[in-house]
Amino acid sequence: MEVVKDILKVEEQRGYEEIESLIEAELYLNQTKPEIENILWVDGRVEVLSTKIVQDKILINGLLKFKVVYKSKEESLNIYHEEINRDFKEEIYIDGITEQMAVNVKSSLEYIEYELLDERKVGLKALVNLCGKVEETNLVEIIKEIDEKPELQLLKEKIRYNDVLNRGESYALIKEAFEVGDNQPPIEDVLKVDIHPYEKELNISYDRIILSGILECSIIYFGEGRINSIKKDIPFTHFIDIENAEYDSKCQLDMELISGEYEIRENLEGQSKILDLEAKIKINSKLYNQKEKEVIIDAYSTKEKINVETKEIKVMENIKDITSREEISNDIANREFKEIYAVEGNPKIIESQYVEDKIVIDGILILNIYYQDAVSNQITTLKEEVPFKFYQTAEGLGKDLIINTDSTLESIRYSLRDGTLSIDAIIKNHIFVNRERKIKIISNIDETGEIIDKKSRPSIIVYMVQKGDVLWDIAKRYNTTVDEIIESNNILSPNNLMPGEKIIIEKKVDISF
Repeated sequence: MEVVKDILKVEEQRGYEEIESLIEAELYLNQTKPEIENILWVDGRVEVLSTKIVQDKILINGLLKFKVVYKSKEESLNIYHEEINRDFKEEIYIDGITEQMAVNVKSSLEYIEYELLDERKVGLKALVNLCGKVEETNLVEIIKEIDEKPELQLLKEKIRYNDVLNRGESYALIKEAFEVGDNQPPIEDVLKVDIHPYEKELNISYDRIILSGILECSIIYFGEGRINSIKKDIPFTHFIDIENAEYDSKCQLDMELISGEYEIRENLEGQSKILDLEAKIKINSKLYNQKEKEVIIDAYSTKEKINVETKEIKVMENIKDITSREEISNDIANREFKEIYAVEGNPKIIESQYVEDKIVIDGILILNIYYQDAVSNQITTLKEEVPFKFYQTAEGLGKDLIINTDSTLESIRYSLRDGTLSIDAIIKNHIFVNRERKIKIISNIDETGEIIDKKSRPSIIVYMVQKGDVLWDIAKRYNTTVDEIIESNNILSPNNLMPGEKIIIEKKVDISF
């Protein structure tokens, strides 16, 4: 018999672990800066510089950039900032991972605590969350087809999986200059720059990904004795050259801000009202196709004995990929807001589960609000958590599902009216529904030339169906075919055998002259 083999590219998630890293620092003011009266806020930004897998662990080198904004002890209202960077090294342990596997590490800043130790020294403490995901693509040889003889029976099963075509890493450098409005004062000092990149549209052509995105920029600055804010959306287009890209391929993108630099310039009137902004974005891309293949999981002959070798493979079967956008609206009252300078948001998924033909996603939107208090007139910050629950209809997905949801904040808008802060945010969810399957497949099959002797068997065998029986196993046991059993017993529902049901097996003897 002629055996046709194929290669199955099986992507497997080898591990996913989260750790928390506590990073501490002491910030000393530059000698040219005045002393601190009180701290308005402390910002931090995490940058993962490098990741590397060694046996059983991910090595991470990173940088945490602290920025302290404070009010000085000077008689007039003056606000300053001071920055300090701290390196960190961490290890995430995942049993069985090796250097050849693909790793992705995401970071987030859980919280920052600060303490004014004296007029020129600040104690800083930050908790950083690091999520490490490791994937491996295995090449598994399968038997796709056998040059069938009439007496050879084959049992096949379909497998759905993601065929990873390529992974890539690229950087987008985005430059933009914009001028503050006529009704706003010149810029004396930039206190905060928050840059949030998100995907607007994605197109795939041959060997190229075309990304259309938005940089959502929120800037707080000091000018004419008060704090001012600017918000601007900067559109950008980035081309990613990647082999094997086709127009119908699927792509998963992760964008991360690496750096955001700025320079204050004067306009034609000589006022410091122009801000030159330069942002560097790291873009990780995974290009894949959803495929379905049939594999032979069992075989037998009704005429001769054959030798069949099997092996068990583990497949992360892709059931469904879903991309959805959801709106979150929330009003925050009774907080004595006088003026809002900026609102930042970060979605965090608590749980994803499949219930009654729906994917249910529970999470929280963590808000950082920078504002002026209406009672004390102090500049301060507020952390607010807005719970959310999304439902995505997905019928007939079955059991034993593994649901992973990547959520990103696409945009956030806010307005203040009569002391109530209204928040409108859009969250993009990329939902991956998978099922880990262990399948026993045929790895090799050989003819023996030994004919099965059926002459001594009874003309009719009456078989009593046992719990868990399927027609294939019964047919294989008695060297007949599933079709012959169905025909002899007039079975209307071959996939639903009832325990205790009687099945007639008729003897058919091949006579060769």
